[in-house]
Amino acid sequence: MEFFQQLSARDYEQIIAFNNNATGLRGFLAFHDTTLGPALGGVRIWRYATDADALNDALRLSRGMTYKASLAGLPCGGAKTVVMLHDGMRREEAFAGLGCMIESFAGRYFCARDVGITDADLAAIATTTRYVAKEPSPELGEISEHTAIGVWQGMRACLAFAGISGKIRVAIQGVGSVGHVLARIVKREAGSVKGIEGVELLLADVDESRAAAVARELGAKVIPPDEILSVNCDVLAPCALGGVISPESAARIKARIVCGSANNILTGPDAADAIAKRNIIYAPDYLVNAGGLIRGAEYFLLGIADSHPSLMKIHERTQHVLNLSLERGVSPAIIADELAEARLVRPKRFNNLTWHASRLPSPEPQNQH
Repeated sequence: MEFFQQLSARDYEQIIAFNNNATGLRGFLAFHDTTLGPALGGVRIWRYATDADALNDALRLSRGMTYKASLAGLPCGGAKTVVMLHDGMRREEAFAGLGCMIESFAGRYFCARDVGITDADLAAIATTTRYVAKEPSPELGEISEHTAIGVWQGMRACLAFAGISGKIRVAIQGVGSVGHVLARIVKREAGSVKGIEGVELLLADVDESRAAAVARELGAKVIPPDEILSVNCDVLAPCALGGVISPESAARIKARIVCGSANNILTGPDAADAIAKRNIIYAPDYLVNAGGLIRGAEYFLLGIADSHPSLMKIHERTQHVLNLSLERGVSPAIIADELAEARLVRPKRFNNLTWHASRLPSPEPQNQH
C-alpha cells in the first residue's frame, strides 16, 4: 500500500520521522487525531527489526490512543512516539533531544511512559520539555495503578456478563508495572464480587525472576510464557506487548474471557471474529486499559484531583459494549470502534490546545557534562 493510502485508510493526521546522529536518537512520532483536543500518548523504546516495523507500531498505537480517549469521553486525541533502540544510542542525551522536539509542539502533544521507558528516561525528557508525565508524583499518582484499576473494572463487568461464580482462575500474561498491580487488585478484590468466592492466579513473564517474585508475594502459580495463552482459566489478561491473539492463537485459548491492559491485543478484525466464533468474551483493550490516559487527561487538561470516580465508569462502559454486542450479534471490538468513531466525525483542527496551566512545570535544568 502506498504511504498516503495507508495514512488515509485510518485518517492519520501527521507522521514525523526524527533522527540525530550525535545521540543516536531515531524513531517516529505519529499524530493520529487531535479532533477532540491535544494528543496524549506514551513514548516506547524497542529494538525493532526494521524501520517499517517501528513506523507500523507508531501508527497502530497512536490510533489506539485516539479511540481510547474518544470512548472514555475525554477532551483529547491520540499520538505515540516509538524510539528505535540500538547499541550506538547515547540514551540520556537522546531523550533530552526528544524532549526538545516535544516542547516545540507547544502543548499539541503530551507524552508519558510506555514499554521500555525508565524513570531516568522520563527525567531526561523532562529536562527539555514541560509536556511529560513524570512518575511517581503525589498529585498525579501512579499511571500504571490507574490503568490496572480500570482493567479490573472491565474484568468485573465481564465476569458478571458471563455469569461466572465460585472460585475463579485468572491468568495474567506479563507482570510488569501494570500486570503486577492488576494481580494485586484481583487477589484483593475478587472475593468482593457477587458470586465470586476467591481467585487462583496464574502468572507468566519473559523475565522468570520477576514472575517468581510476584508469585511469591501473591501466592500465585508461574506458567511458562509459551503456555499462558492456552491455559485453562476463566480470564486471560494479556498485560505485555500487543498482537498476542491472532486467528491461529485464538484457536488455542481456553479462557472464557479475554480482558487485559496490553495495547492492540488482537492482530486485527479477523482475530476478533475468531474469538467471537468461539463464544469467548472479549473486552476491547482500549476500552478497559484507559485508566492511565483518563488520569493524565483529567490531571493535565481538566485540573481534576481524583480520577477514581471516572475509573469506575469503565465498568458501566464495558457493560454497555457487551450488551450491545449481544443485541446485535457482533464482536465487542466492532461496537467499541463505532462508539469511538462517533465522536471523531468533525474536521481536524490541529491546534486544539487546552492545557491546565497550573499543572505544567518548567523544564528541569539539564545536567552539565
